[in-house]
Amino acid sequence: MITYALRTHIMDKEDIQLDDIYRILFGNAPVLFLVEIVIRSIITYIILLAVIRGLGKRMSGQLSFTEMAVMLMLGAIVSSSMQIPERGILEGCFVLALVLIIQRLITLYMFKNDRLEDKVLGQMYLLVKDGMLQPRELAREYVSRNQIFGILRSKNVTNLGMVKRLYLETSGDFTMYLYEDERPGLSLLPREDEELFNAQQLVNDQKVCNICGQIYEIRQVPDQCENCQSREFVQPVQGDSLNK
Repeated sequence: MITYALRTHIMDKEDIQLDDIYRILFGNAPVLFLVEIVIRSIITYIILLAVIRGLGKRMSGQLSFTEMAVMLMLGAIVSSSMQIPERGILEGCFVLALVLIIQRLITLYMFKNDRLEDKVLGQMYLLVKDGMLQPRELAREYVSRNQIFGILRSKNVTNLGMVKRLYLETSGDFTMYLYEDERPGLSLLPREDEELFNAQQLVNDQKVCNICGQIYEIRQVPDQCENCQSREFVQPVQGDSLNK
């Protein structure tokens, strides 16, 4: 017992020796503590599964801010109970149960209070409306134009004009609704891919803002876009002409 106490004191810089193989491999704890770690880990793992099950199925899906905070806390809570000899398992279990209760109470209160829910979880944002990017909404959530284009391309959408609505949900997911009929719009394909970009059918009697996607008749193109104040206009593409 005395030997263990001596080995677990706070180390001075003089105690750090590169040839101290025992300390490098096992730390300051005796080898027997490795067996105890196995026992602690099994018990903590079972309790942690029960707590996560109590938190609900959302913990294994797309996490909200509060759920993400809980997940980060769980790792810090169980690590000390499994690895530090001076810490008991019951102490970690108590904190796990406390986190479970707090999360349940916060979720219940948010269900009854819309204002608190908006402040904690955030709001839904409309990123694309009627084929046009919404610059203010993008700035609020720090979402770039290229990120939106990449998301739409991953859904096989090559023309911004075909997007009726694109929402950024409070969970961080994107929800998209497309027009059923073909509409002209800003091409989402990169110009660097010349072969694919040039395969699209261009619309000659209209111009589209190269930043937000607002369309103008060719005779009514303003000096700057009314939606995003850009001065860069290009020819729109027709529907999903790439897939024809």
